[in-house]
Amino acid sequence: MKEDNGFNNYYIALILLAAVLVVMMFVSNNAGGPVVEVGDTVMMDYTGKLLDGDVFDTSDPEIAIGAGLYEPERSYNPLVFTVGGGRMIEGMESGVLGLKEGESKTLTIPPEKAYGQADPTRIQVIPLIDETPMEQTFPRITEMPAIQFSMSFGTEHEVGDTVQLPGSTIDFEIVEMGDNINLSFALGVGENFSSQDLPWDETVVAVKSTDITIRHQVEVGDVHNFQGTPWNSTVIDITDTNMRIRHNPIPDTTVQTAYGPIQVRFNETAIILDQNFFLAGKTLVFDVEIVSIKKGVAE
Repeated sequence: MKEDNGFNNYYIALILLAAVLVVMMFVSNNAGGPVVEVGDTVMMDYTGKLLDGDVFDTSDPEIAIGAGLYEPERSYNPLVFTVGGGRMIEGMESGVLGLKEGESKTLTIPPEKAYGQADPTRIQVIPLIDETPMEQTFPRITEMPAIQFSMSFGTEHEVGDTVQLPGSTIDFEIVEMGDNINLSFALGVGENFSSQDLPWDETVVAVKSTDITIRHQVEVGDVHNFQGTPWNSTVIDITDTNMRIRHNPIPDTTVQTAYGPIQVRFNETAIILDQNFFLAGKTLVFDVEIVSIKKGVAE
């Protein structure tokens, strides 16, 4: 009997061991789950930062509020993209490969796998203190396409008519009409004129058959805005021939133009106008978490 009991206990132990192994294999297989591969569509929460920790984008509204980036009209949802589809930066697509649902990872992505290096030809530097002539000479006759003339002055005109430039007190005389319209400045010496496109008023100081000379009407201490600039400028010195202007610094900003966004930055000596994408040349740090994986086939 004792031998039978020993055998039975041994047999039961083997059965229990086998059962445990089966359960462990089942749990192990399920714990693995699918991993992100090329062609999969993933849903991912993310927070993008610079190396100094400044957050530039996130799918988490609480993080956006803390970083001062929150936009009430925006929907803060996980990012959805197909891995290998070319929609994301290279470092992001390669960085999520092998991750499982619910898994988190921090990706550090150098510029060459993000938005590339900044192009120095797209950066303009303007001195903080600028010197400009007090007088300016320009051709007396100006030419513009007929369609542009019609948009600015209307269509019912003929040679000899006088027209006024919209948004200004500048008069022109029509001297020739055709595919292009030739206009002559109808200005005399001593006349003053202004325009919404000019930072200050002008006075005509000389009129010749081919050109006109004007002098800027400014005084030391005047503050002016140049068209299209988010900063203002102060006249700090005037001589007979030149004036010095100080461009007054403002916090970093981005200006939208017809040529795309321009980043505006000030330093101690200059204004930097940068047309590069604001993340160009920067190493990016992304905290990501895979919310879901939809298996797919790479095209």
